[in-house]
Amino acid sequence: MLETYDAWLKRLRLSDSVVVYQIFKRYEPNAPLPVAILLLFVPTVLVPLVAPHTPNTLLAIPLTFSVYWASIIAYVSVYRLSPFHPLANYPGPVLGKLTKLTLAWKMYRGRQHLYYQKLHKQYGDIVRVGPNELSINRADAIAPVLGNSGLPKGVFWYNRFPAGGTNSIISFRDRAQHKARRRLWDRAFSTTSVKGYDELVIKRTRELCAAFDKRSGQVVDFSAWMSYFAYDFMGDFIFGAGFSMIETGSDETGIWECLDGMNIQTSVLAHIPWSFTYYRLLPGIAGLRNKFLKIAKEIVGRRIQRGSLRKDLFYYLTDEEGLEPTKPTMPALFSDGALAIIAGADTTSTTLSVIGYFLLVHPEHFQRLRAEIDQFFPDRADPIDFTKMVGMPFLNACINEALRLVPPVLDGSPRCSPEGSQGSTIGPYYIPPGQQVLTHFYSINHNPAYFTDPDSFVPDRWLPASAFASAPSVKHDVAAFNPFSAGPMGCVGKNLALVELRAVTCALVQRFDIGQPEGFEVGAWERGLGDAFVVTRSPLMLRLQARA
Repeated sequence: MLETYDAWLKRLRLSDSVVVYQIFKRYEPNAPLPVAILLLFVPTVLVPLVAPHTPNTLLAIPLTFSVYWASIIAYVSVYRLSPFHPLANYPGPVLGKLTKLTLAWKMYRGRQHLYYQKLHKQYGDIVRVGPNELSINRADAIAPVLGNSGLPKGVFWYNRFPAGGTNSIISFRDRAQHKARRRLWDRAFSTTSVKGYDELVIKRTRELCAAFDKRSGQVVDFSAWMSYFAYDFMGDFIFGAGFSMIETGSDETGIWECLDGMNIQTSVLAHIPWSFTYYRLLPGIAGLRNKFLKIAKEIVGRRIQRGSLRKDLFYYLTDEEGLEPTKPTMPALFSDGALAIIAGADTTSTTLSVIGYFLLVHPEHFQRLRAEIDQFFPDRADPIDFTKMVGMPFLNACINEALRLVPPVLDGSPRCSPEGSQGSTIGPYYIPPGQQVLTHFYSINHNPAYFTDPDSFVPDRWLPASAFASAPSVKHDVAAFNPFSAGPMGCVGKNLALVELRAVTCALVQRFDIGQPEGFEVGAWERGLGDAFVVTRSPLMLRLQARA
């Protein structure tokens, strides 16, 4: 038997698997045809060479394929763990150096942000979290990675759309393409344009308060209602009409469900970019995407038929002013429309929920904020003066602290040291060409080197004159605080988001008392926050009572 297998192994020509491994390593093919040729056709050709040297001809097929594939996996593993790998000198878990399946699993469970934080505590400021990926827990790395002269987007953003599809603005890896699409967005978020959206914010905030008035004395899911507000407002802002979620107290269109499901899928698969191609081929997988496309087509169709009632985001994205040499395509509008809903509704509703949670578990901060609101808006005047809100110290301190503790995008945005370059220097670290790097926002925001008592809700850290902030030993590094990302690819909607956060927080704290319902466990909701690129949330149940 040993002689038989020795002869078989000699005939298998393992050098073929070496060549195929080198092809994968250098060219990274992911289209079905070349992958099928390399992983299925080549070993099929080898089967006749093996068959004469096996006891059973049928045995030659599984033996050939298993040894061929095992050889490729072995070559990959040895290289990734070897001192010859470009990231060999950086510390990290062995499994992380071998595969990103660990990160895909952590993302699926919503625990990736906590896993990164754990790795940084174990290995230090820079950790090799994937075969070709580093995570940095340093504030001085943010500008070199994300700033105006920062790095381009990497493979994390690769292959997200099927052939013939159109990237949303967030998925563009080419800076020139991103800049061209960004021009449309910049017009929609100019200072003048944002001022024009005040009426929409006021309308939806009043509608939310009216819905809460009807539910006074009841226990409500505060997190869900913040989503109803955010989705309705984004519907107004993007398409000129909301989704009637506040009115019905539900997601009757199904758009929230679709986007949440699609976002989780995308976030998991982004760790293995080539898997997008094959995942889309699985039966039933396209269900959420097709449902969303149907909803989106109906919404866009109604918007086109209705025309522009005001200058909404769609007005700018379709370039109705005629300022661009070419009009955006319909697929581009679908992609950017979906992005706008996710980026606007998910992130805003998360931060509003986080503010509500911390005010619920810190009633002293709730009362302090209410006193400030009463000072700026005496006699319970309708808090609709957004200029006043900008100057409300404790209100903005609460918002900043919520954004610090739970940044809307927990992990930051991965970038890549350009292929064919000399590599990149990020602080004291050299990033070889082709290697991906991210500044991990959650870890940075919870790093005691930048913030004293980093895991606690302490709004006073944002008030320089407060006893807490003025203490000599207190650390407060604003360079570490980037809740809307940074650089030319950062969040274009920052100013509008802050208007929403201030308006809703002021209105609700002024008009309603909140209390912990029976069975409420302090800390449980915060611990249950999940990571799916944006934040996933469980119900936040609180008792709501109209202010006497």
